[in-house]
Amino acid sequence: MKNLKLYALLFVALAVFSSCEDEVEAPGTSYASFESYLGDITVTPGVDFSKTISIYAANVTSSDRTINLTLTGTLDAASYVAPTSVTIPANSNVGSLELIFKDVNLDIVLDKTLSISMTETPDLYVGDDITLNVAKGCTSGESKFKIAVELDQYPDEVYWRVIDLTAGTIVFSNNTTPGYGGYANAVGTQRDATCFAPGDYLFQIFDAYQDGGGAFSFSLNGSQIYSNNGVYGAGTEFPFTVE
Repeated sequence: MKNLKLYALLFVALAVFSSCEDEVEAPGTSYASFESYLGDITVTPGVDFSKTISIYAANVTSSDRTINLTLTGTLDAASYVAPTSVTIPANSNVGSLELIFKDVNLDIVLDKTLSISMTETPDLYVGDDITLNVAKGCTSGESKFKIAVELDQYPDEVYWRVIDLTAGTIVFSNNTTPGYGGYANAVGTQRDATCFAPGDYLFQIFDAYQDGGGAFSFSLNGSQIYSNNGVYGAGTEFPFTVE
């Protein structure tokens, strides 16, 4: 009789333990996440840009799994086309999210963002959201030049320019009139961008007090080609080629 009572108590304990496990994670519950590296999006003027993002599940099931999506960010709704859900097909652990980005209300200097999140359900755990940086690019055959200058407490003392060495003309600068004062009353990091045709160029930066201004860097098509910590005295220069 004592053995029967002991067996009964053990059965109840196992049943309670099994119930607790079910509350933590039900049998068959799966996990889904976005691919890890996505890169930035640069949209050529007048040309749609297509982007495929993979979604991976930790297991394979015999039926389709549809995951609802939420899209937020600073990117205008007219700037992209995206579905509100993604499906991982039966007998697979990979789904594809197809996006199209358009040259609508994009900025060549400042990136806009599109954040995408998957909706979690009792049968599906999801990973972190993803955020895409989207900006306007240059027309075919040109390269995007982008510069960032971290101003010090004397912003009006900084003047920089880019010279087209073939034409011998200034093609880009921080002041409409050659000379200092272009950053007067500005604070923080100042960013500018433009498009350059293939050719040879010279970047020059000057400081009126001749003790160097803020740190700066510039890039071509997203790849940094020069940077300086701001200790450049009266000025410095750097030649570069756009291919």
